[in-house]
Amino acid sequence: PLPAEEENALKQTIQEMLGSGKTVKLEQKIDPSILGGLVLEFNQKLFDMSIRTRAQQMERSLREPINISI
Repeated sequence: PLPAEEENALKQTIQEMLGSGKTVKLEQKIDPSILGGLVLEFNQKLFDMSIRTRAQQMERSLREPINISI
């Protein structure tokens, strides 16, 4: 779980993004499968900043063929 200080900072950042007319309710759910980081879902948008997703992106990148011309 996020420490209280980080949770409040995240809540404040989301509040600034949404504007003063909206109320932010933050609910933490622990999902060990993401390996770390966080996945944020709001306003029908998904922000995936998990280590699992970053590792998958890196793996896809490493598997792409490299075109080397000499």
